[in-house]
Amino acid sequence: MTRIICDTMIWYGLSKNNLQVPDPNKYTLVCTYLSLMELAFSPNNLNKLSEVQAAINKIFSLKPEIILHYPWDHAQSLIDKDFEREFDIESNLTFAFIRILLKHPKEGLISNSFKEKLEEISSIRRKNFGEWANFLNDLNNLQNDVKRALIKYSDRNRNLLDFKKWFIHKLNEREFGEYSDDAIPWEQFEFYTAIGSAYLRKMMVSWMKADGNDENDIRNMIYVQPGDKYWTLEKKWLNLARESKMTKYLYEAIG
Repeated sequence: MTRIICDTMIWYGLSKNNLQVPDPNKYTLVCTYLSLMELAFSPNNLNKLSEVQAAINKIFSLKPEIILHYPWDHAQSLIDKDFEREFDIESNLTFAFIRILLKHPKEGLISNSFKEKLEEISSIRRKNFGEWANFLNDLNNLQNDVKRALIKYSDRNRNLLDFKKWFIHKLNEREFGEYSDDAIPWEQFEFYTAIGSAYLRKMMVSWMKADGNDENDIRNMIYVQPGDKYWTLEKKWLNLARESKMTKYLYEAIG
């Protein structure tokens, strides 16, 4: 049985019947914790609540495999088989918000402390993701001749190594310098590192701009393992997968 890790927009598409559910005899859909977070704290809840409710209900009705680890925790669980981080679904903020959202009338959120808190969290997330995108765009705002030189002389393998170093740095921020290059089973992060490094290179050598949603999209790829498929309709990621020769990981629906 092949797992299909879905990005968040796939759940919206399935809920609207714009996409066909893959053959359950061949595929197992996977909903990530990151997608649940995006649905729980989406600004769409403030003006398109019924659409978010439909997406969440679709997830629960299809009964996919649900990965209850944040991406970095999931990465650590793949690196260290003894790694454990307790997950308490009853006290988890994401699931608490999802429960409340599903109980609200479809017409919209009631103006109360819950709505205010949702607005606050959504605003903070949007600000943080926007700042991250602005940083990358400023960093790669280079002259044309510089970009031409980078195309000619920069090495894709070096870009991949640099991205792997950044990945290790992010892990060690959380676990006090525990990991080194030779401790990482890189084959388990093949899709994530290939797309992540191709994304950063693309901005460096072209005029592609980072979007605030890109960070979450890339982190969602941490969940993808060898033998899995990744389901997205985002042309940016489909193109980067083709450029980095990672199409074996793509799930492409028929019809």
